Amino acid sequence: MLTIVAKRVQSRLSRKGVKVELKDIITHLENTVSNVNKITKQETNQATDYFMSTATKLTVIGEDVEPATTNEAATELETLTNNNSDEIEPETTTNPSTIEELEEFYTHPALFTPKTENEEIPQSSELATTTKNELVSSTAQGLGVVLNEDEIELIATNVNCSSDDLQETLEEIKGAIIAFIQHRIANNSQKIDETLQEIVQVATDGFNANSQQLTDGLRNINQQLQQQSKDFKSKVKSTLKCFQLPEAS
Repeated sequence: MLTIVAKRVQSRLSRKGVKVELKDIITHLENTVSNVNKITKQETNQATDYFMSTATKLTVIGEDVEPATTNEAATELETLTNNNSDEIEPETTTNPSTIEELEEFYTHPALFTPKTENEEIPQSSELATTTKNELVSSTAQGLGVVLNEDEIELIATNVNCSSDDLQETLEEIKGAIIAFIQHRIANNSQKIDETLQEIVQVATDGFNANSQQLTDGLRNINQQLQQQSKDFKSKVKSTLKCFQLPEAS
């Protein structure tokens, strides 16, 4: 949870042109939040505001832009970011177990090569996180897949886009989304199997209990009938003795 929130803060700062190392954000959160396993929206916003107020170096994404247009592009980017902040940064409540499950998924070495906390993300050689977020979102929509903000950011942060070519990057993101969906489907399938097994077990136990109850009831009835038959024969025998003639002397 701490790393997820730290990456979210880093992504927000990156969109505003501020570059901060992930380890610094994690350290700040550890020293300021009340519970690192349940960080509130207010604490996340306070962390973002803190680094914005203390920033000493602004980095504009895209170093190949001509110097004459850099300031204009930066101003336009900041204006667009501020105007669309409500759409770009909606806070959603995510089940902690779901986030832990996704984090475990993205540590699988056969699927992804996530960056370490101490490794910087080179803005000039790879797509910026905010750009990857947009590509992940648009690619998912094209595939007809619905992802929430946390899932989009988690995929964008962990997918290893090693190429500067847009087509290759889109293919890598598409593969990451498909792998994520397959993982989620597999988890759902496992939960369905477990649920069905539990239902079958409950039904089996119930049927066995009913069968045993019926068997015990029939056995008890049979014992009662046998006892009644014995009692009847005994009474008949006693009654017949009254009609026996005495033996001649």
